[in-house]
Amino acid sequence: MAACSVHGAMSGIGKLNSWAELWVQVQGHMQARGAHPAQTVVLLPFFQLQAVARQSWAQTQGAAGGFAPRIETSTSWQRRIAHFAPDALDVSFDAGLDAVRAKGWLARAGLRDHGALLEARLVEAAQQLGALAAAMPPAERAAWAAGLRGVMGGGVEGMLGHEAPSFAQLEAAVARIALEWAAASSYAGDVLFDEISGTHPSQARVQALIVVRGVQRNLLAECLAQHMGDQALVLDLPNFAMGQISVQTADHAEDEAERAAACIIAHLSAGRAPVALPAIDRLATRRISAMLLGRGISVMDETGWKLSTTRAAAGLMSLLRAAAPHATQDEALDWLKHCAVNQGQVQRFEHELRQQNSHIAGINAAQKAIEFTVNGDAQPWPQLLISLRRDRSLAQWLRDLQAALRISGQWMQLQGDAAGKQIMAALHWLSPDAQIILHSDASHMSLSEFSTWVQTALEGASFKPAVQAAQPQVVILPLAQLAGRPFAAAVIAGCDELRLPAAPDVLGEWTAAQRKALGLPSRENQALEQQEVWRRALQVPKVDVLWRQTEGDEPLQASPLLRAWLQSHLPELGQDARLEREVLAQPAHMPAPQAAELLKDGSIALTASSYSDLRACPYRYFALRLLGLQEARELDETLSKRDFGAWLHAVLADFHVQRQRETHEAQDRELLDACAAHQQQAMLCDEAGKMNAGFVPFAASWPQVRESYLLWLQNHEAGGWRFESSELDAKRQLPDAGAWLKGRLDRVDVLSGSGAQAYAVIDYKTESDASLKARVADPLEDTQLVFYAALLGQESVQALYLGLGEKQATEVPQKSVNEALPLLLTGLASDAQRIAAGHGLPALGEGKACDYCAARGLCRKDFWAQA
Repeated sequence: MAACSVHGAMSGIGKLNSWAELWVQVQGHMQARGAHPAQTVVLLPFFQLQAVARQSWAQTQGAAGGFAPRIETSTSWQRRIAHFAPDALDVSFDAGLDAVRAKGWLARAGLRDHGALLEARLVEAAQQLGALAAAMPPAERAAWAAGLRGVMGGGVEGMLGHEAPSFAQLEAAVARIALEWAAASSYAGDVLFDEISGTHPSQARVQALIVVRGVQRNLLAECLAQHMGDQALVLDLPNFAMGQISVQTADHAEDEAERAAACIIAHLSAGRAPVALPAIDRLATRRISAMLLGRGISVMDETGWKLSTTRAAAGLMSLLRAAAPHATQDEALDWLKHCAVNQGQVQRFEHELRQQNSHIAGINAAQKAIEFTVNGDAQPWPQLLISLRRDRSLAQWLRDLQAALRISGQWMQLQGDAAGKQIMAALHWLSPDAQIILHSDASHMSLSEFSTWVQTALEGASFKPAVQAAQPQVVILPLAQLAGRPFAAAVIAGCDELRLPAAPDVLGEWTAAQRKALGLPSRENQALEQQEVWRRALQVPKVDVLWRQTEGDEPLQASPLLRAWLQSHLPELGQDARLEREVLAQPAHMPAPQAAELLKDGSIALTASSYSDLRACPYRYFALRLLGLQEARELDETLSKRDFGAWLHAVLADFHVQRQRETHEAQDRELLDACAAHQQQAMLCDEAGKMNAGFVPFAASWPQVRESYLLWLQNHEAGGWRFESSELDAKRQLPDAGAWLKGRLDRVDVLSGSGAQAYAVIDYKTESDASLKARVADPLEDTQLVFYAALLGQESVQALYLGLGEKQATEVPQKSVNEALPLLLTGLASDAQRIAAGHGLPALGEGKACDYCAARGLCRKDFWAQA
């Protein structure tokens, strides 16, 4: 049996041009059927029309006196008759409850092991079929399901004997289970069929039913009308004349939001209120709403947004994330910042964690200072997280989660927050009926599974803020709910091809045959419906239509609906409603601080990296080196190539120090591996000896790196070079310059032979060969090797980078080091003298020096006046 359809005499009324004409038709139908208004129901498509309908009745028919018909929606009508509580087998259309029910249905079908893959699919399919089943009389559902079993596939029985069912078989099983689930369910609208049949004990029989159709199909209303036969009348919402339409194009998303907000403000200034703002693009709508609220304009949002995106939900989920066995320190800190604890102690704990040289004792002391009070006793906060790590039933999870929230102080925060109260409802802490269903699920869930269930429940619920004004100036609503409502103006933003397509996406994983058998709308049907939604939206007296022409770097076309409309209409070209205003310029000039007073004993100490900062940008040197400002260290960082380089430096230093005591070259490979293992344990393993997982890719490449280094070492020593020292701390004073040079040299080698000794400064790198060759191209730009040569203080010095890669170890020498050395020393002395004399340190950075600069937010280069 397909879904109900309305046809024949019930759909024979022509277009109505006003609510007054609609009420004339209603009066005529009541008189023709001898129906009393108290036993006449006018069924509207959505509840916001109830106030409009009642007001128009009072204006057009109320003056004559007498009773008014019952103006309802299907939901308000059902709630007026009886309270409905779904039982443990029903499709409830509640994301959380249906996820629990889906587990039970899959278990009964023998598919418990496939729950992670199938639960969400089963809920989606069951809710879609449930909407169809809910629209028909309860007595007809069994026959409806029987007629559909053939197109749903073999179901579970077709999988018997298969150890590993195919995905197609699992899809067929989901469809069959969803059909049985939907057919076996009771629904809130069932009492409406009882009332129109006169079988409900507490209600008199409905004598006449008038269904007012909106622009989107309402299956339940259609089936109720069909069930009543000629006692029912189906009318369309009144059609109004097309409004005055203006179209604007915007350059990008921000431009579109600003233009839309300006249009709304212009309408309100002209006395046109309320203004409708359809929520086509949720992000753009939020931007526009924020601008309006900033101007003191009252906004009512009828659409809401996902409950999971609220701050209250973020606080709740932070507890579950922090309780996970492998939670990061950042996740623990995020949760503590939502708790009712001394936030100063939390900041101290975070500070200790982020310090590069922080001691374990300091971290532990800061951690222990953060405590919860439980029945008058202090409880360490990690203990609360540990208590949430064992498996338990869903009902027990909800009890224990509530207890944990009470201990952390988050429960009181939820109770005092509008979104928090809706979270309590979504998780059924406040619903005795739902608690019975949740207690019926005896299966145990892990913390991960429970966290997924909570996220599902919050994703499936919408947060709708309370109305702040009795008559809001702006109403955010779905585009389809513009029809029939008395808005003075509408601003429709987001009318581009991405956000307003010709037809919405077809939902569900049904085949074409299944969609046809079920009576689900095809894409063609949805396109026709979308066209009607668009046509009705343009019936507001004043309409501004906006669409952006770009999405990032990609061009955008207007919506197909808008393009089709423009082919037969000549709209007004919309004007940018933003008002220009003069603002006095307050230019910010390039900062150039002085630093003479920061120098200790009037002298300046420079390292190779700090001098590189000074040359790249004097302001960066001032901020990061002289003031000592640093970026906060990231917690729980994953290992990077830089960490691999630090480990490799330590391995080679250890290797060469120990190798000086060895006499057999054949032991080099074994000794190098032993040093690698020792440094890995010291630098990259936790207290239990487990290696950081981020080091696994680097560990895999170690054999190739080792072999390439040993081959280079063999050739290097064959040329007469021998290891002298590694990780050498060096310091040198520049005479009459008030400057000290200091640094740590990766490695110094000596050339054996007659005459004066020659020295080589070697700096290990894990960069590519091309990058190293680019470094040494200009000795006056890359000063690192020249700086190290100056620190060594020898007359004859060679300097080179040693690239350590998997394929080969590559020497990249700085051939002009001895020529560049006096120039570097002269420049160092000059720079030190100028800083000591009080010269400015301007922010002169360019290119990459600014792209990756920690001081960029201090110098605020993007806001300088351009001289």
